[in-house]
Amino acid sequence: MKNVLGYEGQNVVITGAASGMGQAAAQLLVDLGANVYALDIAEVSTPVTTAIKVDMKDRESIDAAVAELPQQVYALFNCAGVPCPPFAPSDTLLINFCGLRHLTESLVPRISEGGAIASIASTAGMGWKHSQEQINEFLALDNDFEASAEWLNSQLQQEAIADPYGFSKQCIIFYTTSMARELAQKGIRINCIAPSPTDSGFMEKLTGEGQVPQDMVAMFLPSNGRYATGAEMGEPLVLLNSKLASFVSGNNLPVDFGYCAEVVIGQRDDMLGIC
Repeated sequence: MKNVLGYEGQNVVITGAASGMGQAAAQLLVDLGANVYALDIAEVSTPVTTAIKVDMKDRESIDAAVAELPQQVYALFNCAGVPCPPFAPSDTLLINFCGLRHLTESLVPRISEGGAIASIASTAGMGWKHSQEQINEFLALDNDFEASAEWLNSQLQQEAIADPYGFSKQCIIFYTTSMARELAQKGIRINCIAPSPTDSGFMEKLTGEGQVPQDMVAMFLPSNGRYATGAEMGEPLVLLNSKLASFVSGNNLPVDFGYCAEVVIGQRDDMLGIC
């Protein structure tokens, strides 16, 4: 049973490793013996193999980081993300999705057969089917960062998108699902998780600087009545990319202590358009 998750001695890349879910996942990966390459704009305190400064809304910054990464990668963890507010809508979309997509597609050629990709979406993105036409239009921009920002601003002016953060997470779920077939032909898996509200620096920015009332966020807590911890999100993320999930791909896993289940079964209101 030694090395049951399969990370020992493997090269893994993780964004958003300086705090929250990403930090929790990075620490677990270090503990499991992985060679952890951590990408973040902030200082990374976890004792990783290499920490690289990167701005996920800047294509050139991502490309520079990729140049410092090993030529063979076992797993990629996309954990970087910001709330809107306080971050500007365009920055939110670029960081949460465009940067994620560019890094993922830059590293796919380096991911070995049997490797995997796992990203952090959100329960706020679970209603992606209602936005599929917009998502397809957006993805057709082919990840042009400047055009993506312009497109979002145009959509906001038309009041076609009410929640840029939610839309960025819808894109992650749709992208994950749609990429499963292509990556399966390379022997690579791709999944994402949809966390419920989590106690983190992200949440502090959302309810502090973002001025979103805590009682509003509390409406989306599961019935256990509490925020999740970063570790409670980092652990299933690590599990999804591990060899224990070697035949699991194309899935969005709600990590929400049953919140989405309650919505689907009709035990609570569908405020996120999940059904």
